[in-house]
Amino acid sequence: MTAVESECPSNRDDSTTHSSINSAGLHPSEIVAALRARVLTLTPADINLESFSTATCAWGVVIETAHPDAVASLVVLADGSVSLYVSDGNGCVGCGAHRDVRFAGAELLEVAQRSFTLAVRTDDIGYPPPGNIRFYFLCFDELRSVQVRIEDLNSTDAQLCALYFAGQRVINSIERVGAGQSLEHEIRLALSSSAPILKGSTACLSVGNAVRRLRT
Repeated sequence: MTAVESECPSNRDDSTTHSSINSAGLHPSEIVAALRARVLTLTPADINLESFSTATCAWGVVIETAHPDAVASLVVLADGSVSLYVSDGNGCVGCGAHRDVRFAGAELLEVAQRSFTLAVRTDDIGYPPPGNIRFYFLCFDELRSVQVRIEDLNSTDAQLCALYFAGQRVINSIERVGAGQSLEHEIRLALSSSAPILKGSTACLSVGNAVRRLRT
């Protein structure tokens, strides 16, 4: 099992998924990239967070670990949303529906309030290079990020180290309780045109809506 597979708890049948996606003209990595880009360009209003705390805090965190074969992106938002995207098309979504995962996500956001000032404003939403961890902070006034090499994690700022391990606790919670739906399955469903058209705040990060945007 690769490092990325260990960060993504759901079971998958890649052959079935790739067959469906090839016939539709979309690759799993395109859909994951679209979901990830949507997260990094969200506004608080998109998920009904206009009144969330103060205007300077981080209301969302994306922790990305770049392995040689893929990038794992843990997404935690203040509305309780928790997802794990892997750049090769794997992952799991809707994990925040489980109470234990939602609590772990809330704890991660608490840690983020003590570390987001270490990050700087950024317009770069590309994947981090292999061997690096990038922390994105979705703040009311801007998107911030900071990056460290994996091998330097233990010697970096204590707050960033604490945030990384808070993220690992979220992933462990997902795996322990089997939370969320397989992203592979959700992509198959969306490509079959069986997925419902969602409206409201939940539509922002819908796999079905991401596929529809890519098809237009």
